[in-house]
Amino acid sequence: MSGGQRRFGSSPSWRAALGLIAIALLLALLLPSGFAAGTRFTGDASRTAGAPSSVVLIGTAPSEAVAGSPTALSWEVVDANGSLLPSFAAACGLTVTLVTNGSNALAWVNDSATGPAGRAANGTFSIPSSAWQSGVLRLSVTVGMAASVTVRLVGSLLPTNREAAGFVVLSDRDHLVLYDPGPSASNSTERWNDTFWHVRDVYGDPVPGALLTIRYETSAGTTDSLVPVVSVAGGESGAWLNYSFPENASGSWEVLDAAGGVLVGPVVFSPVGPSPSSTGSTMAPVSPVFLGEVALVFVGGVGGIVALVSGGRPRPARARPGPEDELRRLAEGRETVVELVRRKGPLSIEEIEAAWEPPPAPPAVADWVASLVTDGTLTATLGEGGKARFALAAREEAEPRVTLDEEELARGIARRDAAVEAVEPADEKKSDAP
Repeated sequence: MSGGQRRFGSSPSWRAALGLIAIALLLALLLPSGFAAGTRFTGDASRTAGAPSSVVLIGTAPSEAVAGSPTALSWEVVDANGSLLPSFAAACGLTVTLVTNGSNALAWVNDSATGPAGRAANGTFSIPSSAWQSGVLRLSVTVGMAASVTVRLVGSLLPTNREAAGFVVLSDRDHLVLYDPGPSASNSTERWNDTFWHVRDVYGDPVPGALLTIRYETSAGTTDSLVPVVSVAGGESGAWLNYSFPENASGSWEVLDAAGGVLVGPVVFSPVGPSPSSTGSTMAPVSPVFLGEVALVFVGGVGGIVALVSGGRPRPARARPGPEDELRRLAEGRETVVELVRRKGPLSIEEIEAAWEPPPAPPAVADWVASLVTDGTLTATLGEGGKARFALAAREEAEPRVTLDEEELARGIARRDAAVEAVEPADEKKSDAP
């Protein structure tokens, strides 16, 4: 009988039923707690929703800019994990202020989506929400003055953590203005002139280190000379501008900035005296070189005859007028500057003054250097620290040439002998008289 008894739970069907009951009980225990703690499963979802955390610059902001030239700046909004939030778009403002005192700088702002931004009375530019594109704000900022500035985004709808851009704005050395001409010298016919001009950029900033181009237009072609702009007292800058045209030459003179804008001129010159075409002559024009040689021979012959007839008596020297003294001083000063540069190589104005013998150097050294740069004798280059250095310009030296007309001289001597023979008989008659 013991072999025929069935034990409880020994049947496979009972084991399966017990397993199902155990699973049902486990689910009954877990499901209520799961529903009660259902909020736990949504904790990570709130984190991935991306709450705006910071406004950061895209890339590296430039350290320098030029007055009047646009500077591109871009910002993006990110969450706490640094991820971009493409859906962010909010109206905000932008300020451009001076680092020195926090006042508003002269500036203009454009955004890539809506164009120029309006500026309120307090100096803040208005940036609409439509300027944000996929969470990115792209702006173009133009500052109209030389200064250190800071560009910031402002507004209550932006995250409190906002990155600002700071950079230095340099003066515009390409677009210049000449003003307030100072000391000036010229001759009576105004065919040479030496004037000091103050120089600034179009926004009123001084521009030491900028270069002016003096352009000569003559029948022989075009010649350009560079003149450096230097600092002067009062925080300003300026340059000496000079021109010189011989009385028998024609052409024009003008001053340009690095952008090609004409600042002075063109000043047009024509030969002094009547034009050869106004005489009605149909003869071919005579070469100026030939005319110079003829004049030299004529003056030499006449001078020799006069010296022989007058017995070689020296003429009393005429007093030199004031303007001629100034011209002689200018010529001697220029010659000394050229000799110093020839011996020592490229020099700055300070080095030329230090090498002057005997010291001290005359106050007009800078004027003489400027005139030599103007006529092409010296060239100007910028050395360390933007300081101008001057060197001799390479040019071919033409040897002077003098032509003597021997036949004209012989005729002059013959006329002298004839005049002497005509005087001698009259002297003999006077000696025979009682």
